[in-house]
Amino acid sequence: MNRLLLDPFQSNIPEIIEDKLMDVQNPDLITCCAFNRRGTLLAVGCNDGRCILWDFDTRGIAKVLTRHIHPVTAISWSKNGRKILTASTDWNIVLWDVISSSVETCLTFDSMVLSAQMHPKLNSICIACSFMTEAPYLIDFEKGQKKLLPSTKIERETTTSSRGKQIAHNVVASFNKAGDKIIFGNTLGMIYVVDFPSLQILDTIKVSSTNGSIRSISFSRDGKKFLVNSNDRIIRLFDSNTLQLCREYHDVVNKVQWRKCCFSSDNEYVVGASSQSAEHKIYLWNREYGGLIKILEGPKEGIMDLMWHPIRSVLITCSSAGCIYIWATNYTENWSAFAPYFKELEENEEYVEREDEFDIIPEEQKEKKKLDNEEENEEIDILKVDKDEFSSESEDDLFHLPIVPDRDT
Repeated sequence: MNRLLLDPFQSNIPEIIEDKLMDVQNPDLITCCAFNRRGTLLAVGCNDGRCILWDFDTRGIAKVLTRHIHPVTAISWSKNGRKILTASTDWNIVLWDVISSSVETCLTFDSMVLSAQMHPKLNSICIACSFMTEAPYLIDFEKGQKKLLPSTKIERETTTSSRGKQIAHNVVASFNKAGDKIIFGNTLGMIYVVDFPSLQILDTIKVSSTNGSIRSISFSRDGKKFLVNSNDRIIRLFDSNTLQLCREYHDVVNKVQWRKCCFSSDNEYVVGASSQSAEHKIYLWNREYGGLIKILEGPKEGIMDLMWHPIRSVLITCSSAGCIYIWATNYTENWSAFAPYFKELEENEEYVEREDEFDIIPEEQKEKKKLDNEEENEEIDILKVDKDEFSSESEDDLFHLPIVPDRDT
Protein backbone atom coordinates (compact mmCIF):
# COMPACT_ATOMS: atom_id res chain seq x y z
CA MET A 1 0.00 0.00 0.00
CA ASN A 2 1.23 3.49 -0.87
CA ARG A 3 1.96 5.26 2.42
CA LEU A 4 1.43 8.67 0.81
CA LEU A 5 -2.26 7.81 0.49
CA LEU A 6 -2.66 7.13 4.22
CA ASP A 7 -4.07 9.57 6.70
CA PRO A 8 -1.19 10.62 9.02
CA PHE A 9 -3.66 11.22 11.87
CA GLN A 10 -5.22 7.76 11.67
CA SER A 11 -4.68 5.28 14.50
CA ASN A 12 -1.89 2.71 14.01
CA ILE A 13 -3.47 0.05 16.23
CA PRO A 14 -4.21 -3.31 14.55
CA GLU A 15 -7.94 -3.87 14.42
CA ILE A 16 -8.81 -6.54 11.85
CA ILE A 17 -7.42 -9.88 10.65
CA GLU A 18 -5.83 -9.00 7.32
CA ASP A 19 -4.58 -12.45 6.34
CA LYS A 20 -4.08 -15.99 7.59
CA LEU A 21 -1.04 -18.24 7.08
CA MET A 22 -1.28 -22.00 7.25
CA ASP A 23 0.70 -24.96 5.98
CA VAL A 24 -2.08 -26.66 4.02
CA GLN A 25 -0.14 -29.80 3.14
CA ASN A 26 1.11 -30.53 6.68
CA PRO A 27 -1.11 -28.63 9.15
CA ASP A 28 0.06 -28.82 12.75
CA LEU A 29 -0.17 -26.97 16.05
CA ILE A 30 2.10 -23.90 16.18
CA THR A 31 3.90 -23.44 19.48
CA CYS A 32 6.06 -20.31 18.99
CA CYS A 33 7.11 -17.68 16.43
CA ALA A 34 9.84 -15.09 15.88
CA PHE A 35 10.62 -12.36 13.33
CA ASN A 36 14.08 -11.54 12.05
CA ARG A 37 15.40 -8.02 12.69
CA ARG A 38 13.76 -6.48 9.63
CA GLY A 39 10.52 -8.42 9.80
CA THR A 40 10.93 -9.91 6.33
CA LEU A 41 11.10 -13.52 7.53
CA LEU A 42 8.86 -15.21 10.10
CA ALA A 43 9.95 -18.44 11.77
CA VAL A 44 7.34 -20.63 13.48
CA GLY A 45 7.86 -23.75 15.56
CA CYS A 46 5.47 -26.68 15.26
CA ASN A 47 4.29 -29.40 17.60
CA ASP A 48 5.91 -32.10 15.44
CA GLY A 49 9.37 -30.51 15.73
CA ARG A 50 9.47 -28.66 12.40
CA CYS A 51 10.56 -25.04 12.02
CA ILE A 52 8.88 -23.30 9.09
CA LEU A 53 10.30 -20.09 7.62
CA TRP A 54 7.71 -17.84 5.99
CA ASP A 55 8.49 -14.95 3.66
CA PHE A 56 6.32 -12.27 5.25
CA ASP A 57 6.11 -10.12 2.11
CA THR A 58 4.98 -12.83 -0.30
CA ARG A 59 3.22 -14.88 2.41
CA GLY A 60 4.81 -18.09 1.16
CA ILE A 61 6.89 -20.85 2.76
CA ALA A 62 10.59 -20.31 2.11
CA LYS A 63 12.13 -23.24 4.02
CA VAL A 64 11.23 -26.07 6.37
CA LEU A 65 13.86 -27.09 8.95
CA THR A 66 13.50 -30.63 10.31
CA ARG A 67 15.61 -32.08 13.13
CA HIS A 68 13.58 -32.08 16.38
CA ILE A 69 11.25 -34.96 17.18
CA HIS A 70 9.22 -33.17 19.88
CA PRO A 71 7.50 -29.75 20.05
CA VAL A 72 9.62 -26.66 19.49
CA THR A 73 9.55 -24.42 22.57
CA ALA A 74 11.61 -21.39 21.44
CA ILE A 75 12.99 -19.76 18.28
CA SER A 76 15.60 -17.00 18.09
CA TRP A 77 17.34 -15.28 15.15
CA SER A 78 20.94 -14.13 15.04
CA LYS A 79 21.65 -10.45 14.41
CA ASN A 80 22.52 -10.90 10.74
CA GLY A 81 19.60 -13.26 10.15
CA ARG A 82 21.84 -16.01 8.74
CA LYS A 83 21.52 -18.31 11.75
CA ILE A 84 18.51 -19.44 13.72
CA LEU A 85 18.34 -21.19 17.08
CA THR A 86 15.58 -23.67 17.97
CA ALA A 87 14.88 -25.34 21.31
CA SER A 88 12.65 -28.32 21.93
CA THR A 89 11.26 -30.63 24.59
CA ASP A 90 13.46 -33.41 23.12
CA TRP A 91 16.25 -31.95 25.33
CA ASN A 92 18.12 -30.44 22.35
CA ILE A 93 18.91 -27.00 20.98
CA VAL A 94 19.92 -26.70 17.33
CA LEU A 95 21.80 -23.89 15.61
CA TRP A 96 20.85 -23.74 11.92
CA ASP A 97 22.44 -22.16 8.88
CA VAL A 98 19.43 -20.52 7.25
CA ILE A 99 20.69 -20.42 3.64
CA SER A 100 21.85 -24.05 3.43
CA SER A 101 19.24 -25.42 5.89
CA SER A 102 22.04 -27.37 7.55
CA VAL A 103 22.67 -28.00 11.25
CA GLU A 104 25.78 -26.21 12.53
CA THR A 105 25.58 -27.36 16.15
CA CYS A 106 23.28 -29.58 18.21
CA LEU A 107 23.57 -29.62 22.00
CA THR A 108 21.79 -32.04 24.34
CA PHE A 109 20.71 -31.04 27.87
CA ASP A 110 19.70 -33.09 30.90
CA SER A 111 16.01 -32.16 30.58
CA MET A 112 13.51 -30.29 28.43
CA VAL A 113 14.69 -26.92 27.10
CA LEU A 114 11.99 -24.35 27.88
CA SER A 115 13.52 -21.22 26.35
CA ALA A 116 16.55 -20.10 24.35
CA GLN A 117 17.74 -16.83 22.88
CA MET A 118 20.62 -15.68 20.69
CA HIS A 119 22.86 -12.80 21.77
CA PRO A 120 21.62 -9.55 20.15
CA LYS A 121 25.09 -8.74 18.76
CA LEU A 122 27.25 -11.88 18.86
CA ASN A 123 26.19 -14.62 16.46
CA SER A 124 27.94 -17.42 18.38
CA ILE A 125 26.55 -16.78 21.91
CA CYS A 126 23.18 -17.85 23.29
CA ILE A 127 21.40 -18.63 26.56
CA ALA A 128 19.20 -21.66 27.18
CA CYS A 129 16.99 -22.69 30.10
CA SER A 130 16.33 -26.34 30.86
CA PHE A 131 13.59 -27.58 33.14
CA MET A 132 15.69 -29.10 35.92
CA THR A 133 18.21 -26.28 36.44
CA GLU A 134 17.83 -23.23 38.67
CA ALA A 135 19.71 -20.89 36.31
CA PRO A 136 20.19 -20.60 32.54
CA TYR A 137 23.16 -21.88 30.58
CA LEU A 138 25.46 -19.53 28.68
CA ILE A 139 26.65 -21.26 25.49
CA ASP A 140 29.54 -20.29 23.22
CA PHE A 141 29.27 -22.26 19.97
CA GLU A 142 32.71 -21.23 18.70
CA LYS A 143 34.57 -22.34 21.83
CA GLY A 144 32.22 -25.23 22.58
CA GLN A 145 31.64 -24.02 26.15
CA LYS A 146 28.48 -24.34 28.26
CA LYS A 147 28.39 -22.49 31.59
CA LEU A 148 25.68 -22.43 34.22
CA LEU A 149 24.93 -18.94 35.51
CA PRO A 150 25.54 -18.52 39.26
CA SER A 151 22.77 -18.68 41.87
CA THR A 152 22.57 -16.38 44.92
CA LYS A 153 22.22 -16.60 48.68
CA ILE A 154 18.83 -14.95 48.39
CA GLU A 155 17.60 -17.80 46.24
CA ARG A 156 18.91 -20.41 48.68
CA GLU A 157 17.13 -18.65 51.52
CA THR A 158 13.84 -18.56 49.65
CA THR A 159 14.03 -22.27 48.80
CA THR A 160 13.48 -23.19 52.47
CA SER A 161 10.40 -21.54 53.82
CA SER A 162 7.95 -22.30 56.59
CA ARG A 163 5.82 -24.29 54.13
CA GLY A 164 8.70 -26.62 53.34
CA LYS A 165 11.41 -26.87 50.75
CA GLN A 166 10.72 -25.22 47.40
CA ILE A 167 12.73 -25.88 44.27
CA ALA A 168 13.52 -22.70 42.32
CA HIS A 169 13.63 -23.93 38.74
CA ASN A 170 14.49 -21.42 36.06
CA VAL A 171 11.77 -20.71 33.55
CA VAL A 172 12.84 -17.93 31.17
CA ALA A 173 15.88 -15.79 30.42
CA SER A 174 16.62 -12.91 28.06
CA PHE A 175 19.47 -10.65 26.99
CA ASN A 176 18.90 -6.92 27.13
CA LYS A 177 19.13 -5.00 23.85
CA ALA A 178 22.75 -3.97 24.41
CA GLY A 179 23.74 -7.56 25.19
CA ASP A 180 25.68 -6.65 28.33
CA LYS A 181 23.14 -8.07 30.81
CA ILE A 182 21.19 -11.30 31.22
CA ILE A 183 17.85 -11.20 33.02
CA PHE A 184 16.23 -14.46 34.13
CA GLY A 185 13.35 -15.45 36.38
CA ASN A 186 12.31 -18.61 38.21
CA THR A 187 9.23 -20.27 39.68
CA LEU A 188 9.64 -18.42 43.00
CA GLY A 189 8.96 -15.07 41.35
CA MET A 190 12.59 -13.87 41.54
CA ILE A 191 14.25 -11.83 38.79
CA TYR A 192 18.07 -11.86 38.57
CA VAL A 193 20.24 -9.43 36.62
CA VAL A 194 23.61 -10.88 35.59
CA ASP A 195 26.46 -9.00 33.95
CA PHE A 196 27.84 -10.29 30.65
CA PRO A 197 30.52 -11.52 30.13
CA SER A 198 31.75 -11.48 33.76
CA LEU A 199 28.60 -13.39 34.90
CA GLN A 200 28.45 -11.45 38.19
CA ILE A 201 25.02 -10.96 39.73
CA LEU A 202 24.20 -7.25 39.74
CA ASP A 203 20.74 -7.17 41.32
CA THR A 204 17.67 -9.21 42.26
CA ILE A 205 13.96 -8.35 42.18
CA LYS A 206 11.11 -10.05 44.02
CA VAL A 207 8.20 -9.75 41.63
CA SER A 208 5.38 -11.18 43.72
CA SER A 209 5.05 -12.71 47.17
CA THR A 210 2.40 -15.27 46.19
CA ASN A 211 2.15 -17.44 43.07
CA GLY A 212 4.58 -15.29 41.12
CA SER A 213 6.21 -17.83 38.84
CA ILE A 214 7.75 -15.98 35.89
CA ARG A 215 6.25 -16.95 32.53
CA SER A 216 8.00 -14.58 30.10
CA ILE A 217 10.37 -11.60 29.88
CA SER A 218 10.38 -9.27 26.88
CA PHE A 219 12.25 -6.04 26.14
CA SER A 220 11.10 -2.97 24.23
CA ARG A 221 12.80 -2.17 20.93
CA ASP A 222 14.77 0.72 22.42
CA GLY A 223 15.81 -1.45 25.38
CA LYS A 224 14.72 1.07 28.03
CA LYS A 225 11.84 -1.01 29.45
CA PHE A 226 11.02 -4.68 29.86
CA LEU A 227 7.85 -6.64 30.67
CA VAL A 228 7.53 -9.49 33.15
CA ASN A 229 4.57 -11.86 32.88
CA SER A 230 3.96 -13.93 36.00
CA ASN A 231 1.41 -16.46 37.21
CA ASP A 232 -0.35 -13.94 39.46
CA ARG A 233 -2.18 -12.65 36.31
CA ILE A 234 -0.33 -9.31 36.27
CA ILE A 235 1.98 -7.94 33.58
CA ARG A 236 4.61 -5.64 35.13
CA LEU A 237 6.63 -2.94 33.42
CA PHE A 238 10.16 -2.34 34.72
CA ASP A 239 12.82 0.24 33.91
CA SER A 240 15.92 -1.44 32.47
CA ASN A 241 18.40 0.93 34.14
CA THR A 242 16.92 1.44 37.61
CA LEU A 243 14.94 -1.86 37.78
CA GLN A 244 12.06 0.10 39.30
CA LEU A 245 8.48 -1.03 38.81
CA CYS A 246 6.81 1.50 36.48
CA ARG A 247 3.31 0.14 35.92
CA GLU A 248 1.08 -2.92 36.15
CA TYR A 249 -1.39 -4.19 33.54
CA HIS A 250 -4.17 -6.67 34.29
CA ASP A 251 -7.83 -7.39 33.69
CA VAL A 252 -9.57 -6.26 36.88
CA VAL A 253 -12.92 -7.85 36.01
CA ASN A 254 -12.11 -11.26 34.50
CA LYS A 255 -8.68 -11.85 36.11
CA VAL A 256 -7.29 -13.21 32.85
CA GLN A 257 -4.14 -15.34 32.84
CA TRP A 258 -1.69 -14.12 30.18
CA ARG A 259 -0.04 -16.45 27.68
CA LYS A 260 2.40 -13.90 26.26
CA CYS A 261 3.06 -10.15 26.34
CA CYS A 262 5.13 -7.80 24.19
CA PHE A 263 5.65 -4.17 23.16
CA SER A 264 4.50 -2.52 19.96
CA SER A 265 7.13 -1.56 17.38
CA ASP A 266 7.04 2.11 18.48
CA ASN A 267 7.01 1.18 22.21
CA GLU A 268 3.75 3.08 22.70
CA TYR A 269 1.56 0.08 23.54
CA VAL A 270 1.72 -3.06 25.66
CA VAL A 271 0.01 -6.16 24.29
CA GLY A 272 -1.19 -9.18 26.25
CA ALA A 273 -2.65 -12.44 24.93
CA SER A 274 -5.18 -14.41 26.95
CA SER A 275 -4.25 -18.01 27.80
CA GLN A 276 -7.83 -19.30 27.64
CA SER A 277 -8.02 -22.29 25.31
CA ALA A 278 -11.40 -21.38 23.79
CA GLU A 279 -10.95 -17.66 23.14
CA HIS A 280 -8.72 -15.48 20.99
CA LYS A 281 -8.51 -12.22 22.93
CA ILE A 282 -5.75 -9.60 22.70
CA TYR A 283 -5.56 -6.69 25.15
CA LEU A 284 -3.84 -3.42 24.21
CA TRP A 285 -2.83 -0.88 26.87
CA ASN A 286 -1.20 2.51 26.67
CA ARG A 287 2.32 1.96 27.97
CA GLU A 288 2.73 5.38 29.59
CA TYR A 289 -0.65 5.78 31.30
CA GLY A 290 -1.74 2.15 31.66
CA GLY A 291 -5.24 2.63 30.26
CA LEU A 292 -6.87 -0.20 28.32
CA ILE A 293 -7.30 0.97 24.72
CA LYS A 294 -8.85 -1.96 22.91
CA ILE A 295 -9.67 -5.67 23.16
CA LEU A 296 -9.31 -7.60 19.91
CA GLU A 297 -11.36 -10.76 19.52
CA GLY A 298 -10.61 -13.40 16.91
CA PRO A 299 -11.91 -16.91 16.21
CA LYS A 300 -12.59 -19.27 19.09
CA GLU A 301 -9.09 -20.71 19.08
CA GLY A 302 -6.56 -20.40 21.88
CA ILE A 303 -3.47 -18.22 21.42
CA MET A 304 -0.15 -20.07 21.61
CA ASP A 305 2.17 -17.15 20.89
CA LEU A 306 2.03 -13.48 19.99
CA MET A 307 4.51 -11.05 18.41
CA TRP A 308 4.47 -7.50 17.04
CA HIS A 309 6.20 -6.80 13.72
CA PRO A 310 9.52 -4.96 14.36
CA ILE A 311 8.73 -2.15 11.88
CA ARG A 312 5.08 -2.16 10.81
CA SER A 313 1.86 -1.81 12.78
CA VAL A 314 1.14 -5.51 12.36
CA LEU A 315 0.44 -8.08 15.05
CA ILE A 316 0.95 -11.84 14.71
CA THR A 317 -0.94 -14.46 16.74
CA CYS A 318 -0.45 -18.23 16.54
CA SER A 319 -3.61 -20.19 17.27
CA SER A 320 -4.10 -23.68 18.68
CA ALA A 321 -5.65 -24.72 15.34
CA GLY A 322 -2.32 -24.27 13.51
CA CYS A 323 -3.12 -20.91 11.92
CA ILE A 324 -1.08 -17.69 11.96
CA TYR A 325 -3.37 -14.66 12.05
CA ILE A 326 -2.05 -11.32 10.79
CA TRP A 327 -3.73 -8.36 12.47
CA ALA A 328 -3.41 -5.02 10.70
CA THR A 329 -4.84 -1.51 10.85
CA ASN A 330 -8.03 -0.87 8.92
CA TYR A 331 -6.61 1.84 6.67
CA THR A 332 -8.73 4.20 4.60
CA GLU A 333 -6.96 5.67 1.58
CA ASN A 334 -6.99 9.43 1.23
CA TRP A 335 -6.31 10.37 -2.38
CA SER A 336 -6.46 14.07 -1.59
CA ALA A 337 -3.31 13.65 0.49
CA PHE A 338 -1.50 12.36 -2.60
CA ALA A 339 -2.62 15.24 -4.84
CA PRO A 340 -4.07 18.39 -3.20
CA TYR A 341 -5.97 19.31 -6.38
CA PHE A 342 -7.54 15.84 -6.57
CA LYS A 343 -11.29 15.81 -5.99
CA GLU A 344 -13.09 12.73 -4.71
CA LEU A 345 -16.52 12.14 -6.21
CA GLU A 346 -19.32 10.24 -4.55
CA GLU A 347 -20.97 9.52 -7.91
CA ASN A 348 -20.14 9.86 -11.60
CA GLU A 349 -20.19 13.34 -13.08
CA GLU A 350 -19.87 14.50 -16.67
CA TYR A 351 -16.45 15.98 -17.35
CA VAL A 352 -16.34 19.44 -18.94
CA GLU A 353 -13.01 20.20 -20.61
CA ARG A 354 -11.26 23.50 -20.14
CA GLU A 355 -11.12 26.01 -22.96
CA ASP A 356 -7.34 25.77 -23.46
CA GLU A 357 -6.94 22.09 -22.52
CA PHE A 358 -6.31 20.83 -26.08
CA ASP A 359 -4.71 23.94 -27.58
CA ILE A 360 -1.58 23.65 -29.73
CA ILE A 361 1.56 24.12 -27.62
CA PRO A 362 4.26 26.43 -29.06
CA GLU A 363 7.69 24.98 -29.90
CA GLU A 364 9.46 26.97 -27.17
CA GLN A 365 7.29 25.44 -24.47
CA LYS A 366 7.85 21.96 -25.97
CA GLU A 367 11.64 22.38 -25.79
CA LYS A 368 11.43 23.61 -22.20
CA LYS A 369 9.25 20.68 -21.22
CA LYS A 370 11.68 18.29 -22.92
CA LEU A 371 14.62 19.70 -20.94
CA ASP A 372 12.70 19.36 -17.70
CA ASN A 373 11.95 15.71 -18.48
CA GLU A 374 15.63 15.02 -19.18
CA GLU A 375 16.58 16.43 -15.78
CA GLU A 376 14.02 14.19 -14.09
CA ASN A 377 15.15 11.07 -15.97
CA GLU A 378 18.27 10.52 -13.86
CA GLU A 379 19.79 7.09 -13.43
CA ILE A 380 18.47 5.29 -10.36
CA ASP A 381 20.66 2.78 -8.54
CA ILE A 382 18.47 -0.23 -7.81
CA LEU A 383 21.31 -2.48 -6.60
CA LYS A 384 22.62 -0.48 -3.65
CA VAL A 385 20.82 -1.06 -0.34
CA ASP A 386 20.38 2.06 1.78
CA LYS A 387 21.50 1.80 5.38
CA ASP A 388 18.94 2.30 8.13
CA GLU A 389 18.73 1.73 11.88
CA PHE A 390 18.51 -2.05 11.36
CA SER A 391 21.59 -2.20 9.13
CA SER A 392 25.06 -3.21 10.21
CA GLU A 393 28.20 -2.03 8.45
CA SER A 394 30.23 -5.04 9.55
CA GLU A 395 27.70 -7.73 8.58
CA ASP A 396 25.80 -8.76 5.48
CA ASP A 397 22.23 -9.18 6.70
CA LEU A 398 19.95 -11.77 5.18
CA PHE A 399 16.68 -10.20 3.99
CA HIS A 400 14.82 -12.76 1.88
CA LEU A 401 14.90 -16.41 0.83
CA PRO A 402 13.66 -18.01 -2.41
CA ILE A 403 10.14 -19.35 -2.07
CA VAL A 404 9.33 -23.04 -2.47
CA PRO A 405 6.49 -23.23 -5.07
CA ASP A 406 3.43 -25.24 -4.13
CA ARG A 407 2.74 -28.43 -6.01
CA ASP A 408 -0.19 -28.44 -8.40
CA THR A 409 -3.10 -30.36 -6.98
